Amino acid sequence: MTKLEVAAWGLVIAVLGAEAGLVISRPWDHHVALSLSGSHVSKLSPSEPVTPSAGSKCPDVVVHRVEQPQTIPRSAWVHASDGVNVRAAPSSSATRLTTLATGTQLSLLAEQTNPDGTTWDRIRLSDGRDGWLSGRYTANYPIASASTDSLKIWLPVGYQFQSVTAGKAQALYKGGPLALLYVESGNKDQAPTEIVVPASLPSPTSWTARPTEQVLVGDLSASDRVFGIRLASAGCPALVHEIRVTTAARYYDLIFLVDEPSSSVVAQLLDSATVQ
Repeated sequence: MTKLEVAAWGLVIAVLGAEAGLVISRPWDHHVALSLSGSHVSKLSPSEPVTPSAGSKCPDVVVHRVEQPQTIPRSAWVHASDGVNVRAAPSSSATRLTTLATGTQLSLLAEQTNPDGTTWDRIRLSDGRDGWLSGRYTANYPIASASTDSLKIWLPVGYQFQSVTAGKAQALYKGGPLALLYVESGNKDQAPTEIVVPASLPSPTSWTARPTEQVLVGDLSASDRVFGIRLASAGCPALVHEIRVTTAARYYDLIFLVDEPSSSVVAQLLDSATVQ
């Protein structure tokens, strides 16, 4: 039986069975990756990298990524941690043609928004058939796998993890001064009461709370606590996303440091993650 899928907005688990012989209700058609067959690699050229707005005092917290223009056709990349289904029509109840793995590059040929608000993208498979996949699980910038000893996550191309101490790592862009992501993990019974804040960030007493969001870390549900901060070095604004994930045996603390326009990227990155 395939694992249950959790809708990030309602956190409602709707199970009607497993896809091997039964049917699972998948609001965003997220699915265990079974095959790379049918993937289509785009030859489109990427647009210019995202850069800080003019006069920005905080270039170090901009999430570096090479975004595609919002035109059709364009490239996209699958970021769901366990792959995404390709359907014969833009509906989760349509016949499944294949399943594409995380990181697969696609060429989007058309886009459709259904009455229920879901967005579907049309692609062409290598066998010539057209198929549809949920736009919820595609990113419009290249991603690459990055790993620690406890976490695998797909980050924008150019970010890699560096070990800090045992159980701690940070993801930097080409050795830049500030990390996009800080990760700490350990035995569940040794988890600190509060997430430990890296020394490079200001004291949490100066943070301003934003609304907490519900997210998926791979297939695990979690709360994303968002805070506004000002970096001491330049006095410029940034956002911190704090997420704690626990399993039966371990805890995983993740802290993202981003500029405000990049805040929506965090949910995409979390969805690609797999704890180990």
